[in-house]
This record gives sequence, C-alpha cells and structure tokens, in this order.
Amino acid sequence: MNNNYFILFCILAIISQVQSVDPSCKGVINTHEILRGEPQFVTSVPNGKRFVVGSGYDKINIVHVYGGTPYDMGLALGKLMSEDLQHLVPEYFAYLDNKIEDLIKTLPPLVAKWIAELGLLGALDLNYEITRFYTPPWYDEELRGLAAGSGISYENIRRLNLLPELIKAACSVIGAWGQSTLSKTTLLHLRSLDWDEKAPIAKYATVTVYHPNTSYEGYENHFHDYYKQKYSGSYTFANFGYLGLIGSIGAYNEVSVGLGQKVWITKEQDITSRFGNPWTYVLRDVVQFSNSIDTALTMLVNAKRTCSVHLGLGEYHRNTSIAGDQTIDFLGIEYSAKEFNVFSWKDMYNTPNHPILDDVVYWDPHPQPSNDTCLGSLLVEHYGHLDAPTIIRNITSQLRTGNTLNLVLDYAENAAYLAYSAPDDPQGPLEAFNRVHTRLDMAKLFAEPAPK
Repeated sequence: MNNNYFILFCILAIISQVQSVDPSCKGVINTHEILRGEPQFVTSVPNGKRFVVGSGYDKINIVHVYGGTPYDMGLALGKLMSEDLQHLVPEYFAYLDNKIEDLIKTLPPLVAKWIAELGLLGALDLNYEITRFYTPPWYDEELRGLAAGSGISYENIRRLNLLPELIKAACSVIGAWGQSTLSKTTLLHLRSLDWDEKAPIAKYATVTVYHPNTSYEGYENHFHDYYKQKYSGSYTFANFGYLGLIGSIGAYNEVSVGLGQKVWITKEQDITSRFGNPWTYVLRDVVQFSNSIDTALTMLVNAKRTCSVHLGLGEYHRNTSIAGDQTIDFLGIEYSAKEFNVFSWKDMYNTPNHPILDDVVYWDPHPQPSNDTCLGSLLVEHYGHLDAPTIIRNITSQLRTGNTLNLVLDYAENAAYLAYSAPDDPQGPLEAFNRVHTRLDMAKLFAEPAPK
C-alpha cells in the first residue's frame, strides 16, 4: 500500500474511534480506564463511618450513616464531614452570590422575581415557608442533626437542601435492558447531571449510604399522611450527590429500585405549583420506602408535588427459584404539581430525532421532545452492545452530558459507575463525562456493618 494512503487510512481509523458520525455529537470518546479500587476506611463515630475511594481530584467520600433516628443519622453525617461542610457551605453560597445575575436569567420567572426582591437566601427561606407544612417531619429532624454535628447553622443547612427547588439543571436519562444490552439480562440506568461543572460542590463529592432502622422510629403513622398508603418498611439506600444534600437527585436501594431526574420545562409558573413536598425529598422517600415500581408509582402519584422534572424509575428483581430469571422494568415519568405522565419504551416520543427502541427509555439534555439527533443515533449505533463502560466511553462523552455528575447503575452487577467534575484540576478535563469513573460494589456498601 502506498505510504500516503496508509497514513490516510490510519488517520481515518483514529478519527472513527474519536467521534460519532453524527455531526450533532460534539464530544469525543472517553478513553480512561474504570477505577475499581476498594473504599479505604478513614474514621468512625457513633452511627457512622467514613471511607474514601480514589485520590486527588477523583476522590469520592463514601459515608455510611445508621439509624437510630433521623437525627442520629444527620448527627453522624455532620460529625464525620464537619470540616468539609464548614468549607463547603460558605464557599458555595459565595460562589452562587457572585453569579446571581447570570443565574436569574436561567430560572423560571416566579423564582427569578423572588431572588431579585429577597436575595438568594431570602428566596430559599420563602421556599421553606411554603413547603414546610407538606414536608415529612423526618427531614427537619435529620437536618437539625446534621447542623448539630457539623457546627453549621440549621438555617444554612436547610437552605442548602432547598437549592434544587430553585435551580434548574438540564441532565439526561437512559434506561436500557433486554436486547439493547450486551448481557441481555441487566438493567442499565443513566442519570447524568448537567448543571455547573465549575461549582465548588464537586470538590466535596460524596455518596451517602443510609442504613435506617426498618421501623424508622415511629414515623410509620405519618407515612400515610404524605403518601396515602400503608408504611411497609425502610430500605438501605445510597444517595449519589453532594455533601450536605440529604434529599435525592439520584438514588438506588438494596432491593434494586433506582430513581434519577432531569428538568422538565413546562408552563406551570404560578405560585400554587410551589406549595408541596420538595421534589428531592419525595425522590428520597420513594427510594427509601419502595420495594417495587408499583409502590414507587403510588407514592409519586399521591405526593404533594412541586417542581416539574422528568424521572427515570427502574426496578430489577432476581427470581432466586429460577436460574437466569429476573423481573426488569423501567419507566420515564413527567412529574409536576399538576401533571403526572408515565412512559414505557413503547410510548416514548417517536420522531426522526428520537426513534423508539425496544427496551430503551431515554431523554437527552435538551427540552423535550428534543430536536437533537445525537443520543438517538448513539443508541442505535450501540444497540445490543450496551453496558456501563460503553455508555461512559461512547455515549455520555460524545453527547457531552453529565458535565457535573455522571452516574450509570448496572442493576444485575449491583454496581454504580460515577464521576464528578473537577473545577480545581489544572490538568483537566473539567467535565465529569470526560473524567475517570469509579465503580462501586453496591452489595458491599449495603452490607457494611455499623460501627461497634
């Protein structure tokens, strides 16, 4: 072969490995190896343990808290992470205050008006006043424990936890199983967070594993008041998010029910849509108290809902009496104060830019229905070969989704793969979707014994 042709052939081969043929896909393949190290023990307190996995700018805190009461779990989290919280809270609020003018431009008019008139802290306090009567009491109790353990004021811990009610993020959701996957027997669940990859919260990347008492200390009687169904138990679960955030933006429990979120742009802008239980608290309750999609749906339908979000809700149960048999389901949900719409893969949007694919539910980071072709083309290209590394290597990186947090759950492996942005890493890359991802063995995390 002529040397010039050979060189051209090699260049084209390299290009084909770097970028999708779809011109709407602007990213490149993530070539990093998956980090598979074991979490390393750091310290313990009554009702809590702290571990870390990874190092440097890819370090993730793994914090276990045990009930006791919600206050006990909050207190343990606060004590274990007090130094980090004392840096994070003032740093984060100063960061938001410095970019408040740009932030207001991205928010719903009602929220932008609150911030313009009251300031960010005043708007968060107003949001507390209009949601507190709809919020289950266990959240206030845990927040007070977190404040006591960390030395941060209760008011600022509370404000930190209500930020997701005001701030909107783009994000993507994928649920893929059956013939779409490489194994044909798993459920893969992507929850990517597209918000602000430069925000200082990324420096305090934290997975919080809750080991609550089954009884949840007498709150069973309150459960029906908020979700109109009988309390049936509490499950160990993991919150994938940031230090100090006790609600859920992405979560997964010991009986393989998982839930993640992306923004849903609607016209619900009147103040009545803000009177309810904050969506991060509803999502956490669903994962903590559900053992099936049916239970989760009942809770979501009956919740006093607030913000408009898309949800990806997954369930995976092994049939231990029949080898190789499992129950798998995944639904996409449009969730708001006034609407609740549920989609299976069969009734997703069917457009040239969003083809219906057997056993795949998906939403890209754009307003829906999306006019962008990238995610649909990538899923078609990799259909039948999907696994967590493929989603990380070929899909989220090329779609450029998950700039702040990128999370893929493999339900059959009982594993989570995740990465956070690194705003302080001088070598880069900045965005989570381009960084090293860490694999966590969720079965091991759920089985971690309480401190003696």
